[in-house]
Amino acid sequence: MIPHYIKIAFRNMRKYKNQTLISVIGLAVGFTCFALATLWIRYEMTFDSFHKNAGQMYVVYRPNSFSGTTDYSKTTVYPLAAYLKDIFPEVANAITIIPSSPTSKLILDGVEFQSLIITADSSFFRMFDVRILEGSQDFLINNSNKLAITIEKAHQLFGNEDPIGKTVSSIWGEEFTICAIVSGMSKRSNYAFDFIQPFRPYVLNSTGNWYSSGGENTIIELLPGTKIETFEKKLYEHESDRERGNLRNLTIRPLTKIRYTDPNVAREVKFQHIFIFVLSGFLVILCSLFNYLTLFVSRFRIRQKELALRVVCGASGVSLLAMLSVEFIFTLFFAVVLGGMMTQLFHKPFLTLSDIQMNLPAIYFESLIYIVGVILSSLLLFWLILLIFRRRSLNISIRQSNKKMFRKVSVIFQLMISIGFSFCTIVILKQMYFLHNGNELGFSFQNRGAIILRGGGQADVLTNQLKQIPEITEVVNAEGMINLLPLGVRLGLSFSSWDDKPVDAENINFEMMYVSPEYADFYDFQVIAGEMLTAFDPDSLVLINESALKAFGWHDPVGKHFDNGFYTVKGVIRNVYHFAPTIESKPVFFTKRSSRERRVSGSSGGATILFKYREGMWKQCKEKIDQLISTEYVDSHRTEILNYEEEYNKFLKSENALIKLLSVVSAICILICVFGFVSLVSLTCEERRKSIAVRKINGATTGDILAMFAKEYSLLLFIGAAIAFPAGYLIMHRWLEQYVKQTSIPIWVYLSIICVLAVVIMLCVGWQVYRSSIENPAEVVKQNN
Repeated sequence: MIPHYIKIAFRNMRKYKNQTLISVIGLAVGFTCFALATLWIRYEMTFDSFHKNAGQMYVVYRPNSFSGTTDYSKTTVYPLAAYLKDIFPEVANAITIIPSSPTSKLILDGVEFQSLIITADSSFFRMFDVRILEGSQDFLINNSNKLAITIEKAHQLFGNEDPIGKTVSSIWGEEFTICAIVSGMSKRSNYAFDFIQPFRPYVLNSTGNWYSSGGENTIIELLPGTKIETFEKKLYEHESDRERGNLRNLTIRPLTKIRYTDPNVAREVKFQHIFIFVLSGFLVILCSLFNYLTLFVSRFRIRQKELALRVVCGASGVSLLAMLSVEFIFTLFFAVVLGGMMTQLFHKPFLTLSDIQMNLPAIYFESLIYIVGVILSSLLLFWLILLIFRRRSLNISIRQSNKKMFRKVSVIFQLMISIGFSFCTIVILKQMYFLHNGNELGFSFQNRGAIILRGGGQADVLTNQLKQIPEITEVVNAEGMINLLPLGVRLGLSFSSWDDKPVDAENINFEMMYVSPEYADFYDFQVIAGEMLTAFDPDSLVLINESALKAFGWHDPVGKHFDNGFYTVKGVIRNVYHFAPTIESKPVFFTKRSSRERRVSGSSGGATILFKYREGMWKQCKEKIDQLISTEYVDSHRTEILNYEEEYNKFLKSENALIKLLSVVSAICILICVFGFVSLVSLTCEERRKSIAVRKINGATTGDILAMFAKEYSLLLFIGAAIAFPAGYLIMHRWLEQYVKQTSIPIWVYLSIICVLAVVIMLCVGWQVYRSSIENPAEVVKQNN
């Protein structure tokens, strides 16, 4: 019996090969997207969950008054951990740790390699399950030049050699000696490491200065049974004296959740976009299933004589159910196989994008678990539809005209998904174009770059040499000024006095940026009131941005004073959004830097040289700069060359990844919908051959028949659009709200989607209807009789 069912299933799949192919492809894409994205979400949500007391560990956050980031930051100060443990009895353990930078490097035998280097002391070992396997504890002595290395990294770098006593150096030239081997933590940790180094003087000196920070994080472990809400309120309301930086409004977040709740965590794709990834895969699966089930029901009606004959011959309801299920099961099976092939093909780009540390067999295993769940749900839906048919007599089920309602609802559902994906993709593309090419960012970054000299002292010479490169059109020595992309260190100040200050107004936190007229002109800063600074202006003349103007509450700012009258406003410039476009611009004032300050900064630190290059000439320009620096500068390995377009695109990595995903998903959904229409109309024409023939005998032309079908499917298209567009608008309006500057959604977006889908569908459908309409009506009537 089973071989017979398999033979029938393959015969039907071969007969309706187009429908089978599109169903298998659609389901395979949906299975792959859904399974990989679900795996990705689970991976993100299990960071640091392996610690013994992970559920009681929390990271301390403090208000982030300065810098263009979010309102709260986990960057704290060195003494905070000991302070919290002394003040709050609920705190069982507290540690200070400086996490590794994703770009940190060390040098071994002249070769640079990526390395995760954390800064910690002995308290780190009391909270985390990390042990010293071999060697001494000298790396825990503050300000020593000792390092501890994990056993995994030791095997990677030194093989079977003993790493203890080996020397590595930083890119700054500082040498470190490996004195211990330690057990590592899982890479699925916010504080994963390859090396542990001791605290440096600039951090330890903050013991007496609670205002400075070297990037420390404070992690606390609460006692079991602590009421988190009560402790959070107690911590938030706690205030310290001025000597401790007036700490207040502190809050905590679970260590196991900061990976996906902290927007400052560096990641290729935002966590909410991964959810969209999951939803996209799920909707593709639904679209494919509805397409398959719609055509299945239509074919069910066509096969009425075959099914009725089987019933007459003694076939039971269970045997019919089994026969019809085999074809669906084979469709799902082929989709899973194709999905596995897609996973094999795309697993490396997926691992790179997601930063998941997992091998291919593990990916297959987890993906299969999620896919099996989807398959079981799909089978239940399929059997439910068959049981609905079975509850009524077979004869009534296959003849009742109300069956067309299921078909129409399914078509509308597919159109909704296709239109929704297309709409969202176009809006995201429009927003990305707006951010790249609009004048809303307050500065220009196209065809611009920068050279960062770590040693300084050679900026003037290099500036003159760069002017000789024909691909470069402008060079600015920005020594002593911050680099806009990526965001440099900025000085924060708080002002308590300004002109026209309301009596009850609180202090305003400002960021200060040093600029020069050439610097402002290079970035195309846009003056909206007053005038730009000149080389002859005194240091007391400053520019403020729009956020500062709003904070001061001024309507006519030019000539106004603040900071006890020391600073005078010469002009107002537009807000400069040289950080992630989802972050509001803070109040900033811009002042000139005296020549003496620039000399001191350049001799002790680094320097930045800005340059513009001719459009499309970045590759040639960079090659010549690399050659110039490598041949004439000793510290060439400490020099960094930046392309501002690439740097700004780093803010939009997640959006660009989402665009690629939605573009593929939109194309798949539209393809499923179009092929579904073609198959559905083909089956409908087969059902209505006699009706079409009778209409032609009574004088209907081919155009009349085409118009009849066009009217029906146009109505379905507009119903699907009427549902999809409002839902899509609400979703995208909410999505756009995260951006400070937002694109508009004009009427042409809606009309273009409708017109393109209408043309594509009508061309495909029209061909099928035309083929049926040109048949000889007399022959059709004879065949149906």
